[in-house]
Amino acid sequence: MLTPGADILTSGDTATGNDVDSNAVTPPTDPDTSLLVDIAGPVSRIEIDYDNGGTDTQAIWVTDVHFSTIDAGGELDGIVSNGDDDAYIATNPDSDPDYVYTGDPEGDLVDSGDAILAGEAPDDDIIQAGGGNDTIEAGLGDDEVDAGTGDDLAFGEEGNDEIDGGAGDDTIDGGADNDTLTGGEGSDSAVGGAGDDVIDTGNGAPVNDHETFVGVPFETGADQLNDLDTVVGGAGNDTITTGDDADLISGDGGNDSINGGIDDDTIFGGTGDDYIDGGLGNDSIEGGDGHDTIDAGIDGFSDYEGDDPNLPNAALIDPATGMPALSDPNPDDGRDYVDGGEGNDLIMTGDDDDTIIGGLGDDTVNAGIDDDIVFGNEGADSLTGSHGSDTIEGGAGDDTIWGGFGNDPIAGIPGEIPDATDPVPENGQDLLLGGDGNDVIYGEDDDDTIEGGAGDDTIDGGVDDDLLLGGADNDMVDGGAGNDTVLGGTGNDILLGGDDRDLFTDAGAGDVVDGGTGGDDYDVLNLAGQGDFRIVGETLDADGDSTSGTVEFLDPDGTVSGSLGFTEIEDIIPCFTPGTVIATPKGERRVEDLEVGDRVITRDNGLQEIRWIGRRDLTGQELCQAPNLKPVLIRAGSLGRGLPEHDMMVSPQHRLLINNDRSALYFDEREVLAAAKHLTGMKGVDTVEASGVSYIHFMFDQHEVVLSNGAWTESFQPGEQVMDGMGAAQRNEIYDLFPELREAEGLKDYQAARRSLKKHEAKLLMS
Repeated sequence: MLTPGADILTSGDTATGNDVDSNAVTPPTDPDTSLLVDIAGPVSRIEIDYDNGGTDTQAIWVTDVHFSTIDAGGELDGIVSNGDDDAYIATNPDSDPDYVYTGDPEGDLVDSGDAILAGEAPDDDIIQAGGGNDTIEAGLGDDEVDAGTGDDLAFGEEGNDEIDGGAGDDTIDGGADNDTLTGGEGSDSAVGGAGDDVIDTGNGAPVNDHETFVGVPFETGADQLNDLDTVVGGAGNDTITTGDDADLISGDGGNDSINGGIDDDTIFGGTGDDYIDGGLGNDSIEGGDGHDTIDAGIDGFSDYEGDDPNLPNAALIDPATGMPALSDPNPDDGRDYVDGGEGNDLIMTGDDDDTIIGGLGDDTVNAGIDDDIVFGNEGADSLTGSHGSDTIEGGAGDDTIWGGFGNDPIAGIPGEIPDATDPVPENGQDLLLGGDGNDVIYGEDDDDTIEGGAGDDTIDGGVDDDLLLGGADNDMVDGGAGNDTVLGGTGNDILLGGDDRDLFTDAGAGDVVDGGTGGDDYDVLNLAGQGDFRIVGETLDADGDSTSGTVEFLDPDGTVSGSLGFTEIEDIIPCFTPGTVIATPKGERRVEDLEVGDRVITRDNGLQEIRWIGRRDLTGQELCQAPNLKPVLIRAGSLGRGLPEHDMMVSPQHRLLINNDRSALYFDEREVLAAAKHLTGMKGVDTVEASGVSYIHFMFDQHEVVLSNGAWTESFQPGEQVMDGMGAAQRNEIYDLFPELREAEGLKDYQAARRSLKKHEAKLLMS
């Protein structure tokens, strides 16, 4: 008989009582209706047999059940002492499925098969290992394990277990079913096993190993590398959080959610549709199979001064100077490596120079701040470089690539700023490669290099001075604002210059070229290397400064093989070398194909043998430095009588034969020679800009007049100024062939084939 209200009741092995008469409803802490039972041991177990004597709802509360000792009889070997360095043994593992746990070297143990506290189902164990390096195997049931301090080894095995490794470098294996694993303080290794597990190996607020910022002033972290965790989620949809220090995490199977915390983590998502947040630090992340979402972390801010997209310029104070910091003082604290693997992945990296591989599938990538390298690989990818000078390659598939912020700009930061007003004009110089497929590529801000590759690509250079290459197939290339260089490549391309001074090259049959009219407009169509051609239907555009027309490309027999339409072009530059043909007994031959010893038709002396050939190649930079060497373009028909038959480019000093009534009237000679530079101003004769030119000269025993593109022009004449301006090697070649030219008298004897007009004399022919 247990009487409510008694202070202490001491019983033997069994306490049996009569009915309790009480109609009062009281709380379990009421001293009038509660009692303390102190049972002398040893006790193997305690049972409370309670019978409800009435029809009303009744209850009995049992609290604070505590065993000072347990019975060591039966299969049990000892008493739990919670000592250090615990280890487990099985008393009879073959016959008894319950493993037992020792508490000290004397063999103390806990039976793992039965519940320890009231209210727990059979096999649901609650185990508190305490201090020391413990080994715990919870066995069947939904167990609760507190490994305590020390370097513990804990196995949850079957059931929905809750395991807390506590302080120390713990190894935790959740086993089957849906487990919750907590690593606690220390460098832990956790394996979730089968089931949907929740794993947290962090330890409170982490400390960044790298230089970080708290509020406004700079602050340097003082972290110890004492939380280096290794986590394997296993099969199932796991939730994994690691926290501080450089962790190794594998989500394994299932749709996992992983947060690496701060510092330099290595994360493998495994199979399934995973969400991975690398957090702060230089993380290496591989999504694996499945449609993954990967956020490598924001980390810091721009390396570049003046246009930081995240923070106003005065947000951070440099303690060394006390002045606002305008750039990232630690550009290496967020260099991430991300591989999306298979599936349609979403990848975001944030600060610093990241390397991103989209892998298989249709991936979406935002590389964030600074100079990133992005490979889309296979699939129809959407790749955004955002802030910084990025290198992006789309790979196979129909990709969309933005060199700048793309369609998701940062509030308050313009996506495109012309160099004239851009505080940092070099921080968005992207290299964008479309690869195979029909790609859409936007260069956006700063001087970009863009190549579409194979496929029908659409390219927009954006603002500033871009180099744009369409590549194979039928492309649409728009230079946008700035002085762009546009190359069409193979296929039928549409090439648009947009605003400012654009250069079109590698344009051929089937292309359409529009120079545009905006800005500081002067567009040039360079047809170098395109062979013979003629321009037809050329008309002045409405602005009066440019022309429109059609370029017809010609086969060797003069048949039109294709055409190119152009509008708003200020200059068309053919290359001197492939565009000029010389009359020989074997027909017209390209000047670059002639060799010493070949015979050429001359106006005065029939067939003459070439004694010397010289060539001088000038780059665009050299022409800018020496504008007096810029070539003169002579349009077809500009010399009268349909001559020359094709457009021709010559050096400014190269002389052409003029044969008309004016020359006979003014100079009493019908045939005279005039330098090309002195004929500029005539309709169709102009000095032109060129990205480079080659001047080829050939020389006979005497000065001759030869047929070039159907017009009579001079051969090389070695005058004193000409010889002085030549390179030593070429000059010595001529001296070896013509030793008399070393002397002034010899140069004088090598007379011109016709009278050569001075500048003011040549102008009379144009009045």
